[in-house]
Amino acid sequence: MEKNELKILLSGTNIKDPLSFGSLEALYDKLKSRLKPRNLSKELAYLERNKIQVISVFDDNYPERLKEIEYPPVILYVKGNLKDMILPIAIVGSRYPSGYGERVVKHIVPQLIESGFEVVSGLARGIDALSHKITLGCGGYTVGVLGCGIDIIYPKENKPLFDKMSQEGCIITEFPLGTPPAKYNFPARNRIIVGLSEAVLVVEADIKSGSLITARLAAEQSKTVFAVPGEIFSKRSMGTNKLISEGAIPVLDVNTILGHFYLKLKEEAEKTESEVELSPLEKEVLNAMEGDITEDEIALKINRDIGEVSEVLFDLHLKGVVRLMPNGSYQKN
Repeated sequence: MEKNELKILLSGTNIKDPLSFGSLEALYDKLKSRLKPRNLSKELAYLERNKIQVISVFDDNYPERLKEIEYPPVILYVKGNLKDMILPIAIVGSRYPSGYGERVVKHIVPQLIESGFEVVSGLARGIDALSHKITLGCGGYTVGVLGCGIDIIYPKENKPLFDKMSQEGCIITEFPLGTPPAKYNFPARNRIIVGLSEAVLVVEADIKSGSLITARLAAEQSKTVFAVPGEIFSKRSMGTNKLISEGAIPVLDVNTILGHFYLKLKEEAEKTESEVELSPLEKEVLNAMEGDITEDEIALKINRDIGEVSEVLFDLHLKGVVRLMPNGSYQKN
């Protein structure tokens, strides 16, 4: 049986630690007795016609962060450009936000994109859709995670956004083709949103909002939860205010988020540096690095030859101490 046929048959499978089986074929052999029959030729034709990839947890292009959750989806349907994200943040909230909630998103998201963040959300109406739209409008990268099959656009009003994200961002789902957006699918969808992200920002949520499930899943995955405070008399802010009372970080402006990530990256860099044996020159280069910095800037700063600095940065990159940014500059890990 072809790989893509196996992937279609295994789509929607939920099993703890699927990687322990070692291969897609071994996992299929274990589960084949309980898998539903599918019209493979029809589905393969649809996927090819609509340029949809099917990837498994065993594939190289499967998101690394997602492999780390307890129940990673065995199969993902992908439409668009699925790329490695550097600073992904999930932004979720009310399907019917107030003017205040919309203003918060319009104010914070452009600053996050400018600072190098990517946005993950659920392509629902309201805060989700607005976060995706603003990210694309700022030239940023965004991923939408569906609670239905990738052949179903829900809500229908989001079709223009769905089409734009298919071209300029990415849409993914673990659910097989034809799966309707049933209510019980969304907690599973939310675990993927969290799994792809480094942190979750909740913008307006009432006390029964699904965004609170997302926040709980984030806490269970040891991800940071941010929440936007709101009026105590506003139903839309009861959930976010409750999250803050339970320990979520209140977001007063974008610097709340940027400051948290700066400290986190600094701690990780210090930990990495202490665990990796570095030469005196490597330490000198690291000490000269603050924020985004180019090879030329480092060479000028420490009065060294550019070729020498380039070689050191290459070695530090291999050791996982620094990372190369899309614009050609370097940052400490």
